[in-house]
Amino acid sequence: MTRSASGGAFGRMVSVAAPLVPGPVVKALASPYIAGSRLEDAVRTVKGLNRAGLCATVDILGESVEDESRNDMTVSDYKALLEAITADRLDANVSLKPSAFGSTTNWDASEAAITAMLTHAAELGVFVRIDMEDATTTDATLALYRRLRSTGLTGTGVVLQSRLWRSLGDVQALADLTPNVRLCKGIYLEKPDVGLQDYDAIRASFCEMLRRLLSRGSYVGIATHDEYLIVEALRAVSELGLSPDAYEFQMLLGVRGDLARTLAREHRVRIYVPYGSDAAAYSQRRMRENPAMAGLVGHAVMRKLIRRNGAGPAAHCDDSAKHKGL
Repeated sequence: MTRSASGGAFGRMVSVAAPLVPGPVVKALASPYIAGSRLEDAVRTVKGLNRAGLCATVDILGESVEDESRNDMTVSDYKALLEAITADRLDANVSLKPSAFGSTTNWDASEAAITAMLTHAAELGVFVRIDMEDATTTDATLALYRRLRSTGLTGTGVVLQSRLWRSLGDVQALADLTPNVRLCKGIYLEKPDVGLQDYDAIRASFCEMLRRLLSRGSYVGIATHDEYLIVEALRAVSELGLSPDAYEFQMLLGVRGDLARTLAREHRVRIYVPYGSDAAAYSQRRMRENPAMAGLVGHAVMRKLIRRNGAGPAAHCDDSAKHKGL
């Protein structure tokens, strides 16, 4: 029997309610998944992860920015992040969203700002990944990635989402670049003519994309908490005879830390570390966009409340295998 990719009833309920929850409450609920509001908070979080044998990718919160006059400040903030990574010798790279640089209103200005930031990153030797947003941005983002690579900015990567019908074609189209790819299911719930709706189909797409990328020499960030996909990924790297420096696993801060530590015994594991003043708005957007994420946060809060009240390990609330968007 196949399952819907849109998340369970609990997740949908939390998702619908998200806009009604006051910002400070949402921020408090989301605090385990966000490093904090300042660069110092992110640095402290990454240092802790590094001590635990985990690496990180750091993202400054903020997206769908419409005021391009903020680009200089955003570039400055990212340059400060890059310099902190270098100065503190952190095992970390950087992720960014084009819409944080105003791509929704002026793509050319956004690209200029991103190029300036990436040029500085290249000088410091820090890798930067261009995040993928909803499907309306896919063409422009992949075109941006290709242009960046053509200018010699090779220390950059891109993201592909197995949820999209088009993604196997994108794997083929990017083959000449041997791209560094973060492969994920995709957090954005798309219309049926754009995105797969069936849970098992999204998984199958993920597995096929992973094998094609790995077999063609791409470095892949296998971004999932889905144990089935992790087992399939381990099978793929074993069958292809790949060494641990050919791939890594990626997970979200505050989610399945037990699984991350287990994998880190033999594999590179990178944790996504967002920080910034946009925490409440970011959290509300994520919960609205994907009921699975909403359910993930809601169940985590329930488990903490139950433990705090002395009701035991709350195993009955742990449905991590059902977080279909992650």
